[in-house]
Amino acid sequence: MRTPIPSARALTLALIGVTGLVPISAHTLSLAAAEALAMRHNPSLMAARHGIGVARGLARQDRLWPNPRLSVSGSTGNATGSPGEFSARAMLTQAVPLTARIARHAAVGRAGVRAADARFQVEAWRIRGLVAHVYTRWRAAAYAVTMVDHLIGSEHVLMRLVRARVRAAQISAVGASGVELLGAQAQLLRQTWRTRRREAQAALVAIIGYRPRRPWPAPAPVHWHPPVPAGAWATALARRPDLRLAEIDRHYRESVRRYQRSRRLGWMTVGAGIELDRQVLRGVPAQPIDRSIELSASLPLPFWNRNQGNRSAARAQALQARAHIHALRWRIRHTIARDLFRLQRLRAREQRLAQLLRHARQAAALALQGLRLGQVHTSSALAVFTDQLSLTAAWLKTHGAVAGARTALRIALGGPKEKS
Repeated sequence: MRTPIPSARALTLALIGVTGLVPISAHTLSLAAAEALAMRHNPSLMAARHGIGVARGLARQDRLWPNPRLSVSGSTGNATGSPGEFSARAMLTQAVPLTARIARHAAVGRAGVRAADARFQVEAWRIRGLVAHVYTRWRAAAYAVTMVDHLIGSEHVLMRLVRARVRAAQISAVGASGVELLGAQAQLLRQTWRTRRREAQAALVAIIGYRPRRPWPAPAPVHWHPPVPAGAWATALARRPDLRLAEIDRHYRESVRRYQRSRRLGWMTVGAGIELDRQVLRGVPAQPIDRSIELSASLPLPFWNRNQGNRSAARAQALQARAHIHALRWRIRHTIARDLFRLQRLRAREQRLAQLLRHARQAAALALQGLRLGQVHTSSALAVFTDQLSLTAAWLKTHGAVAGARTALRIALGGPKEKS
């Protein structure tokens, strides 16, 4: 049997839910949902997705042979049209590669498709990183507004107690003015975080490229623990799409180098045709038609141009791609080390501030109780609440910095797609 809730308490809970002091878990927007919206509506991702179709069309074209050529010619021995000799010839020629040129060119097309897909994955990773950064700022600002709302609620209780003591002539109005100043500072802090929340929400809408008809729901919490330094590099090697793009680009450059080597000999032209020859003389019956089959082949001679320039350029591009992979790995390793160190320092500061904030809350609760019983002076209670406000502001700033550092590390490791 449930205990009935009083009407006053039910009204209070309803007002708290409306004002946003208690987030409603049934109406939250997760990071995965925000990323899915960005993948579906972001304009730059749409353009990158069309790039894959362009690469597939080029790869299909690279597998095709050149069209054959049909040649038809005729001649007569007398230009006036009198009886004489008449001949006609039809020739069909086809260009044939001397080396594995078609196979090498098709390999270049397939590598181009893989490179286009990898570029799309890198662009999607960049968009997901931007969404994660803005989503983290939005979630930190929403959590900060909730905490400051609770702090303002405690300050209202303090103000009521102080005004009651002023009316009872137990203290002067100086204590009430100090509490009003404290409340103004708390209101300013809440307004600052509300502005940050609205800016982050507008930035999230801009990155996603989609504005829903209904208001955005509250951000959902994200639980992610950073890996140890020993496994961070292995995670980055397995998940970072830019590393995969660099490897695919290296394979693409290698396939281009092999294709340029196969182009040192051009196309050999082969042909097959038939020639018709017939003599028509005056007063002589028509002679039968002489038919002859012709076969021809023309072979290019690589005396001077063996594609040396393109071959040397392709070789240099392959070496450049290898150097690019080495530089990218070096940069990623140092970025991960920097982000891990920064996250550890910020988490240590956050833990110290959280411990001090717990003590400040306990002191504020004791000060309220002592002020209610008349055992604590108003100035002492005001100093305790001022310290709580300062510690809350410092902890909220550090908490947002920790969330941003955690998101930066997730992006450096190849994230930040959260697990469903």
